[in-house]
Amino acid sequence: MEYKFIEDKDIIEFAEKHLHLSYSTEKEVGEFFKELKNIKGINFLEFIGEMEIELKNNRKHDTMKFLKIIREYRTPIMSKVMNKVKGLSNSIKNKGLKVEVPKNLEGDTLTLIWTIKSEEDVDKMISHLEKKKEDIKSLITTIKCGG
Repeated sequence: MEYKFIEDKDIIEFAEKHLHLSYSTEKEVGEFFKELKNIKGINFLEFIGEMEIELKNNRKHDTMKFLKIIREYRTPIMSKVMNKVKGLSNSIKNKGLKVEVPKNLEGDTLTLIWTIKSEEDVDKMISHLEKKKEDIKSLITTIKCGG
C-alpha cells in the first residue's frame, strides 16, 4: 500500500502488519506521529513501547484499539468527555428510543427519537424517560459544558 501521509518506515511497517487504515485514519495517524515527534521529540517506536500496545492479530480490532490509544493520548479531556457522553447515551437508549448528540459536542442540543408502534409504547416510553430523567439532565449538561 502506498501511504500519502505517513513517511516513517517504522510506522509503515507497523501499519502494514497490524492495521487497516482508511484514507482519513492514515492522515490522522501520520499527523499524530509527526506532531508527536516535532513537539515532544518522541518517535513512533518510543511511543509504542511507552503505551505497551498489545495487539490481537485482528486488523479491524487492532486498528480501533490503536486509534483509541492515540486519540486518548492526543486529546485526553475530549476522550474522557466523549466516554461519559457515550455511557450516558447508552444508559438512556432503549428499544424504541434513539439518542443523538452533536458531533464532537459542537452544539448544545440533545435529540431523542422515539419510535411508537402502539398505544402501549407511549406508556412504556414515558415510564422509561421518567426513570432516566437524571441521566438525561446529566447528558444535556455535559453536552452544553463540554464535560
